[in-house]
Amino acid sequence: MLLLMASINAFSQQKIYQVRGSLTDTEGKAVQFAHVVNINKRAACISDTAGRFRVLMLKNDTIKISCLGYDISGFTISGLNLDDDTSDNIIEIGNIVLKEKTYELEMISVYKERWKSFVYDWQQEEPEETPYYEKKIEHWKTNLVEINELKQLATASRGVGFGMGFLFDRKQRKAMEKVNEDKRQETLNKEAEAKYNPEIVAEITGMSIDEARKFMDHFKLDRDFILRRNDYDLYLIIKQLYKEYKK
Repeated sequence: MLLLMASINAFSQQKIYQVRGSLTDTEGKAVQFAHVVNINKRAACISDTAGRFRVLMLKNDTIKISCLGYDISGFTISGLNLDDDTSDNIIEIGNIVLKEKTYELEMISVYKERWKSFVYDWQQEEPEETPYYEKKIEHWKTNLVEINELKQLATASRGVGFGMGFLFDRKQRKAMEKVNEDKRQETLNKEAEAKYNPEIVAEITGMSIDEARKFMDHFKLDRDFILRRNDYDLYLIIKQLYKEYKK
């Protein structure tokens, strides 16, 4: 309600409507904390825990709806038959269904080829006084090998006593920590990609996809900077950067 009252001064003396509605996904579940933005005026709100929203707009304004993980949507009321005696200037827009967005990212896996090389080295290894797997684990644990693959060496370590088993467990934990950190970084990269990508830039600025990529190459926004901003903040940032880009 405070957002609605604070936004009134941004409108002209034209008739102002309070538009109410709700947001759900394709399964009928409420979409919470979506950004509902009047892109013609400085008026916005966020959907509540039930997916409901209220936003102020003029008849010719356009509303943009965005939420992480969903396609961008929106609506206008210019096509509605609005009488001057519309009760309290309140319009019930009804329910809006947001479609989940699929992001296609190029994936390159090096595990398979590295594992083939590892197996070959293992099979060609000559017997040594120091167990061969100790040196191999030390080498391969830092080279992107899945920890589940290294567990196949655990059987050999069990036959040489408690000391070697402890050494294997310690290296195993380090390898697991590295794998978990790689997965965490990959998740953060995907979240940033979902909020700042050529499709979103093109939609906000009106540029082509190719030009949007050049724009992103010119303005290389830091990943953590992107993740700390909500969708509406990024919308304003992109609009401002676009003005500089055109110059």
